[in-house]
Amino acid sequence: MKALLLADFGAPYYPALRDEHPAIELVEAYSNEDILSEVGSAEAVFGYLTAEQFEAAKNLKWIQTLDAGMEGLFNAVPGIVDTDVEVTNARGAGAPMIGEHGVALMLALARQLPKFWADKSDHKWDQDGALQVVEYLGNKTCGIVGLGKSGREIGWRAKALGMNVIAVDEQPVDGDPIVEDVWGRSRLNDLLEQSDYVVVTAPYTPRNENMIGAAELALMKPTARLVVTSRGRLVEHNALVAALKSGQIAGAGLDTTVVEPLPADNELWDLPNVIITPHIAGNSEQELLDKRTVDIFAENLRRYVSGQPLINIVDKQLQY
Repeated sequence: MKALLLADFGAPYYPALRDEHPAIELVEAYSNEDILSEVGSAEAVFGYLTAEQFEAAKNLKWIQTLDAGMEGLFNAVPGIVDTDVEVTNARGAGAPMIGEHGVALMLALARQLPKFWADKSDHKWDQDGALQVVEYLGNKTCGIVGLGKSGREIGWRAKALGMNVIAVDEQPVDGDPIVEDVWGRSRLNDLLEQSDYVVVTAPYTPRNENMIGAAELALMKPTARLVVTSRGRLVEHNALVAALKSGQIAGAGLDTTVVEPLPADNELWDLPNVIITPHIAGNSEQELLDKRTVDIFAENLRRYVSGQPLINIVDKQLQY
């Protein structure tokens, strides 16, 4: 069996994989030329293929991707949906980091850290003004849209802070012990109405695009904040800007936006009730994230060669 290793960040960990699987030909290929020369006889791939490379992969049975989001693969190789090639992803590799980041955004919004950063720049000690704007997070309701691995990491941290956690998910998932019940997507409006912080961690699919638009934002409390850590395209951009400018919602913490990088002239940059981070919620010290990603592939490789079910299987019809 040959497995093609396309992720150069995994190079420090590949010797251990070779030691563990001496019967498997593990081939590192980083250039298009090298990939095309090797992929025809490869049974498995760790990384992403272009349409040309996928067309040349005549013996391919399994692709392990490098991220949780699947747009890259399905946009590059839409035809994979109609094949028998099994696809798994790296869902969960960055989940603990996303958990920390999502809660950090909620805390920053509740404790008005951007205001105090601005006051610091102005050498301004405004205790009286500060007392009017800081909030306690612990008695608030955190509504999570998409209770996957990242949603769970945010959820248990929010619960540890004393928040009430509710969630919706397209799939029938068990929320215990984070939430007592996970509602179906049909109850998204209920979650929006009840939540003080709406955290969007659902994966992007064409069906999910703009799932939160003007009508949905109008259901939120005027004191509520929106936090987005998965994909910006799940929230309709113009509707979000309008809701933030009018005070229809109190603020937003955005790690992802509809267009990335966010253009310098985009209105979101100048809104005082918005915190923006550059799609880094799932990141950490690079070595840690790299190892966690390779570890998922290593676990699946063990399962693949022993005939056990793989983890993180992607439903190619749903595209997540």
